[in-house]
Amino acid sequence: MKNHVLLLVITTIILASGFAGCARNKKLHKKALSYFERGDYDSATFLAVESLLLKPDYDKAFYTIKEAYPKANQIHLDKISALQNIDSDDKWESILAEYQALDKLHQSVRRLPVIRDPDTGATLRFDSRDYSAEIAMAKTNAAENYYQKGIHQSMIDNSRDSQKKAAGLFKSALKLVPDYKDSATRYETARQNAVIRVAVTAFENKSGVGDRYGAIADILTDLVLSYIMQDQSRCEFVEIISRAQMDQVLKEQELGASGLVDETSAARIGVLLGAQEILSGRILQVDYVRPKTTTVDQHETAEIQEEGEDEIEARSESKEVSCHFRKYTKSSSVRILASYSVVDVATGRIQTQESLSATQSFEAEWGKLISGDARALNSVQEYLIEEGEVAAPSAKEMVNAALDDLSRDIAYRFFKYIK
Repeated sequence: MKNHVLLLVITTIILASGFAGCARNKKLHKKALSYFERGDYDSATFLAVESLLLKPDYDKAFYTIKEAYPKANQIHLDKISALQNIDSDDKWESILAEYQALDKLHQSVRRLPVIRDPDTGATLRFDSRDYSAEIAMAKTNAAENYYQKGIHQSMIDNSRDSQKKAAGLFKSALKLVPDYKDSATRYETARQNAVIRVAVTAFENKSGVGDRYGAIADILTDLVLSYIMQDQSRCEFVEIISRAQMDQVLKEQELGASGLVDETSAARIGVLLGAQEILSGRILQVDYVRPKTTTVDQHETAEIQEEGEDEIEARSESKEVSCHFRKYTKSSSVRILASYSVVDVATGRIQTQESLSATQSFEAEWGKLISGDARALNSVQEYLIEEGEVAAPSAKEMVNAALDDLSRDIAYRFFKYIK
């Protein structure tokens, strides 16, 4: 009996798996047919392959791939032929894309088992080949095109914009063919020519709160530097002069950390640091609202059903219950107002200057049953009682969170300017 049940279970599982595979197979072919009708023969081929991998003798998928695969091949070959007749070296990346598409197609059909024609029984043979040599050739030609353009661009002038474009061209060559000729060296030369060296001075605390919430100016400065430095992609053409370098120069020159953005001192400090621009900022205002708790008293009533006391004739009776519920709301907030500016060392002029603010808010609710029957409470009130009182974050925690938001905003605006 047990063996009979086990056999039945195994048979059921096998049948269920078969039905599931069949359903997925039909779904794949339906999508393949849809792509075929739209002229997307590549996608039709890929989906037909997946369908045939599930069921090699699936007639519908056979007919689809038999039609779609040759069409997909011919379209790519025709595009390559047309591109090769174009008298421009810009064609090589497009040719590369076509060869890569062809290679993907051919790799796909190579996954298939033996597929037979359902009408004749003959094996369906695919024209499959390896395009790695053609892909390598197209990559080399495309890389050479970028390389030559990079050389030309780098020689136009020494402007930052021109050198950035040259660096981008050499970088594109390296993406296609790593270590292509001396592209790496030429990229670094162009990048260095396009780099802006920026000195970040210690931000000043002009809010009047002193050290009540810690060294907030230093915290903001370090956070701004951190967010700028960690964004490597945007720092490609930006070199930040470290705080250590700044402090050393200021100490040697017996200069204070403040007043570095005026026209008189900017040029002097910039020359000493080898900086082209100076980023500085100020914390102007810190408004902290201490945690405050407000209450709202609510009188709740509800109709409930109770079993009667008579055991012989037990019946449900309606009863009104009430209670006194108190809802508590605790809130606090902090708002920090700051400004930053970027000064051009050569001219002493302020290139950009903005004021911005960050706010952090805290609010928590809980409840308490003061008197009466708790059955009068609704589900929200019951939850608030279970929640209990929540401690508010400290002033320093809220200030630090606001400083973090400010630093992200300043770093974002700086990158937007430097772009």
